[in-house]
Amino acid sequence: MTDAASVLAGKTAVVTGASSGIGKAVAERLIAAGARAALVGRSEERLREAASGWPSGAWIPLPCDVRDAEAARAMAAAAERELGRVDILVNSAGVFKAAPLTELGDEAWRELWETNVNGTLFPTRALLPGMLERGEGWIVVVSSVAAHRGYAGMTGYGATKHAVTGFARALSTEVRRQGVRVVNAFVGPVDTPIWAGMATPLPPEEMLTADEVADAIIGAMTVSGKQVIEDLLLLPQGGLYF
Repeated sequence: MTDAASVLAGKTAVVTGASSGIGKAVAERLIAAGARAALVGRSEERLREAASGWPSGAWIPLPCDVRDAEAARAMAAAAERELGRVDILVNSAGVFKAAPLTELGDEAWRELWETNVNGTLFPTRALLPGMLERGEGWIVVVSSVAAHRGYAGMTGYGATKHAVTGFARALSTEVRRQGVRVVNAFVGPVDTPIWAGMATPLPPEEMLTADEVADAIIGAMTVSGKQVIEDLLLLPQGGLYF
């Protein structure tokens, strides 16, 4: 691993799901390393609140519903216009819903698929051409340990995370030789607002933190130029749940 600033200083990034949790933590580290970032989320107010206190000029808010293909294209065009180019895309937008399959309603399934899968594919498809043209780029997909191991009550959620993991792995073979590196992060339970109103699978103090996950993602991005960490598995030291 090399010093993050030596790799990321002067780079530009788009981070989805940037108003909280892992997305916010990754964006903060990118900016601390000298990158400029477009923060993407559905609420501009929440994006500005998340970035309060960060260096002015180092970030811009780009409200967008990444589940919408045309909105994602417009967001990508705006990011490239405002930042000059986009070197890094971090796909962190996501939603978590747990239910046995017999209790998984159609609306919940649509929200899982549209947010976790479409919300990863659409921004990536929109920003990839510029990376390929320049022969350099990083794409991070925040997946889940639910795509690494199966868990009861997570049939729908796990299916969407298997989908984005398959997407990331196939994309890596598609673009690796053209200079674009793809990192797929299997993330275990993280203490973030995604659990609001739900019982957590582990005591919060035993769960991963968004900061820990962000540090690992930045580390995976800043290995030497001869390497790519395609799969990153992050688990709590105390063990898995269920």
